[in-house]
Amino acid sequence: MRSVFIMGVLILIGFALLAIGNAAEQASLRHQAENARKASQDFSQTLKAQLLVAIRAGGPMEAIAVCQQIAPQIAVQYAKEGLQISRTALKLRNPANAPDEWERAVLTGFETAIAKGDDPQMLERFEFIAGKDGNKTFRYMKAIPVGQPCLVCHGSDISPSVREVLAQHYPEDQAINLEQGALRGAFTITRDMP
Repeated sequence: MRSVFIMGVLILIGFALLAIGNAAEQASLRHQAENARKASQDFSQTLKAQLLVAIRAGGPMEAIAVCQQIAPQIAVQYAKEGLQISRTALKLRNPANAPDEWERAVLTGFETAIAKGDDPQMLERFEFIAGKDGNKTFRYMKAIPVGQPCLVCHGSDISPSVREVLAQHYPEDQAINLEQGALRGAFTITRDMP
C-alpha cells in the first residue's frame, strides 16, 4: 500500500514539474516573440525609410539597390543580438532568399489567411523547433504586405527602365504584378537557443 502511495506522489510530482516546465517554455516563447516582433518592426521601418529616401533621391532604380545591398547590411546588425533576420517569399525576386520548408508552410498559411480576409499587417507565426542535436531553435515570421513603396518595383505598372535593371539583376524574377495589400513575403527570424 505504501509503495502505491509513493508511486502516486511521484507521479503527481512529475506532472507538477512538467507543468512548471511547460509554463517556463511558454514564457520563454512569448519573450522571444516580443524580441523578434520588435526586431522585425525596426528592420521594416529602417528599410522603408531607406527606400523612401532612395526613391526621392534617384527614383525607383535607387530602390533596387536598397533592397539588394542595404537590406542585408541592416540584417547584420541583428546578428550581434543572436538573431538571424532576412526576407523570404513565395514569389521570389532573389533566389538566395528562397524559403525553407518551415517558411514555405508559414507563407502558404499567410496567403490562405489573407484570402479569408485577415489583415496582412497582423499576420505572424512563431514557435520553438527541436533540432537534431537536442537543442531548440526559435523561429518567427512576420508578413510583409505590398505597400506603396513596393509597387514601383513589384506592381504591374513598372517603368521600362526599372524592368530592364530588374531583368539584369534578377533574370528569373517572379515578384512582379503584385497588388496593394497582397503578400509580398515575410521577415524571417531565427535564434538558436542555448
